[in-house]
Parts: sequence; structure tokens; C-alpha cells
Amino acid sequence: MKSGTEKSGDTSLSAVNQVGGSFTSGLRIQQSVTTPDYSTPKRAARGTYTFAFTGADGRPVSVSNLAFTVTDIDSTEGDFWDVVELSGAFSSTAASGVTGTGTTDSPATAASSNTAFADTTSSDGNLNVTYQTPTSSVTLTYWSNAQKFSRVDRSQGIYIAGMKFSAIANNC
Repeated sequence: MKSGTEKSGDTSLSAVNQVGGSFTSGLRIQQSVTTPDYSTPKRAARGTYTFAFTGADGRPVSVSNLAFTVTDIDSTEGDFWDVVELSGAFSSTAASGVTGTGTTDSPATAASSNTAFADTTSSDGNLNVTYQTPTSSVTLTYWSNAQKFSRVDRSQGIYIAGMKFSAIANNC
């Protein structure tokens, strides 16, 4: 797996103005499978992205009430089929085009192999996530469940939108 698309520059981890039908900006996570054309590596080719919370001194800190939305979990036959897994204990609500809860045992994925949603205006590919207990980091694992490859490209992308949390005061 590599960051960015196969054919253009690396635009992964960049801000996008509107995502997931929410009229809010989001963080683009974009990646491409790098295995041979006819390979379907599935979870063996994955990207992992960690959101770590740190204090001004760079040391880890815990936050509470962490909530965000993973948007644009979708698929295109012969190209990509988004699969998202998150670490830790959380609750989630999937939109109509997404199945699973986002755990390793029940990854969030597009409901079918050919369900593309509009990145900016559709909320059908959204997964709303809430961490009820304090956490200092969250790891998102992202891969493609594509069953075959039509030689279109091997790029896929999702977005993180509306991340919010409460700081936990230390030694006050």
C-alpha cells in the first residue's frame, strides 16, 4: 500500500472542504494498492493511520468524548471496496450504504461491491464513531476487499470529518 493515488501526486492527509454530505471539512486518507495487477491482496495490503493526542510537551494525553465520522466508505466493481477498522472500545452508527461496526471482528465496509457515493454530498457511506471512555490514540486500519481488478486504477479514499473531543485536565 502506498499513500496517494497511482496516477497523481500524494494528496493523502490533506484537508478537503466538504465531505460526507455534512457541509463540514474533512481529512482525506487516500491510498493505492501496489501489488501486481491481478493480485487481490485484501487485508494483506493495508494502510494504518494513528491519531495520537499529545500535550504541549509532546507527551501522550487522554481525551474524552471523542467523536468523528468516517465518510465515503464505498466501492467500485473491479477497482476498490473500502474496509475500515478502528482500535479501542467505541460505539458506531452506520449509514444505509455501510455494513459492520468498524471493529476488527466487524469491519465497516460498503454494503455491496459496486456502490459508489459522491464524496462531498452523500452521507450514505458514513460511519459515526464515539469513544465513551478516555483514549490517547486511535488507529484506523484501511484496506480494499476488491474481488478482482479491472485495470482502472487501484486508488481508494475515505475522509475523517467532524472530529471533536474534550481535553482531560491533568493535575488541576
